[in-house]
Amino acid sequence: MLLILSLMAIPISLADIKSFKIPNVYLRLLTVGLAPFIAVNGLGAISHLVISFLLVITLHLCGMGMGDAKLLLLIVLAFNSDQQFSSLIFFSHLLGVATFYLLVLGLIDQKVKRKIPLAPSIFVGLALYLATR
Repeated sequence: MLLILSLMAIPISLADIKSFKIPNVYLRLLTVGLAPFIAVNGLGAISHLVISFLLVITLHLCGMGMGDAKLLLLIVLAFNSDQQFSSLIFFSHLLGVATFYLLVLGLIDQKVKRKIPLAPSIFVGLALYLATR
């Protein structure tokens, strides 16, 4: 599963950086790659899925793109069967990385960005979360 996420992180991040959109073809490939893992391990606790879904809806209402929302939900579905996975801690890592990325871009360009590509922050936040467990 980590290999599939690692392989898909580069094209998804590059597409998001280039066009601020994540093409559905990449999300479909990621879904096909993660589907066997999810089918074997199950969905995990439904309460955790509901909390994650509500967090993603809240982020989407605050301006996050739909491609980023789909990517986050795929990652949560893949890791939810793990008893040690905490979506709240994962989302806090994600928001911390995205805030740092926004600050760095603001310092480089000397202006506040209205939009940022979130896919690189999602994958870096996931890597940081997995590294600290």
